[in-house]
Amino acid sequence: MAENNGALAEHEVEVFARGLWYLATIDGEADAREEKLIREFLAEAKSELAWEQVTRGDFAPIEAATMLENTFLRRVFMKAAVALVHADGVYTDNERQAIGEFADAFGMNNAEFGEIEQEAKRLDITAAE
Repeated sequence: MAENNGALAEHEVEVFARGLWYLATIDGEADAREEKLIREFLAEAKSELAWEQVTRGDFAPIEAATMLENTFLRRVFMKAAVALVHADGVYTDNERQAIGEFADAFGMNNAEFGEIEQEAKRLDITAAE
């Protein structure tokens, strides 16, 4: 197992990547920009996680709640998730519902989720393109 950037444990990197892929594919095929962002995240985390593991399709929001045990990681994941689903310029009802499922699994109330959503919308994760 490769040593990542020190900020996230390998199982946390996996949950982030798989959870983001889950959201990217909630409406069918992932947008190329969404896939690129997830791959860049894995590269920056110096993860050896196989792409097949990320895309295997058996992910559920409760898995993120189980593996991301502290509020800080959950908030970071939610910001990344909201920013990711906005990366293609379209925020669908399915994406909104799936993001809500993560918020529920994390035990977030509407005010907390709304704050995170507003912060994430201000992020331009595609600016480096």
